[in-house]
Amino acid sequence: MAILDLPSDCWHSALGIAKGQQPTALVLEGTWWRERATRNRLACLSDVRETAFPDIFIGRHGNFEVAYCCAYGAARAVEPAHIFAQMGTPLLIQIGTCGAVDAALETGTVMVPDRVIGRDGVSQHYAATNGIMLDAANSVLARKILDRNAVPATNGLHLTWPSLFAQSDAMCAEWANEGVRTVDMETAAVAAVAHRFGASAVATLTVWDALSAGKSFLDPLTAAQSAALAKADTLVFDVALELAAQVEQARNSYNKNP
Repeated sequence: MAILDLPSDCWHSALGIAKGQQPTALVLEGTWWRERATRNRLACLSDVRETAFPDIFIGRHGNFEVAYCCAYGAARAVEPAHIFAQMGTPLLIQIGTCGAVDAALETGTVMVPDRVIGRDGVSQHYAATNGIMLDAANSVLARKILDRNAVPATNGLHLTWPSLFAQSDAMCAEWANEGVRTVDMETAAVAAVAHRFGASAVATLTVWDALSAGKSFLDPLTAAQSAALAKADTLVFDVALELAAQVEQARNSYNKNP
């Protein structure tokens, strides 16, 4: 049977997770620096274990569990997103970095998009790609947490594209004309999967390169930009854990008073 037609029982069985015991949230991160990112994120959790599928981890935060996977690109990110959303994990969170199409956005600003366009080659198999909405309440809460910690946050239209390298100045200009503010390689696919399986999705993406100014990740940052990028990069995982805690609290309240 093809993957899209598999029942959720297959994933419970494959990962050894009983129904009702799936993690509260799945946090996905797209980066080349997989080993460093994984080490840093898992250090924030306890009782960490790697699942039967490599590079997919589950750990405990307080009284609930969180899954984490460093997955670069839509084709990779869609796999753990699909598994956990279909199992019933209620919240999918995409973290990582993005490129700024909007010239007004500075390095270290965190984009928490309201809507994402999927042109990544994967999203269309799960949901319409001309505008996938992310969870409004969780997005508002994420921006409040960032603001509380003195990290600038913004919102707006975001684009997911298949490759960091297959981007030209002309493309960036076209995207800006569409109203796109930022671009990454995973968010739309994760949001589309969430839409298909009834989960919520939110993204907190730290602006790195200024594409509107013709600058890529190869261009050096100033000391201030590097500090802002590092601060936001650390905080987005804390935000993810706080969002997951809110979801767990709401779920427990419902179970006590259905």
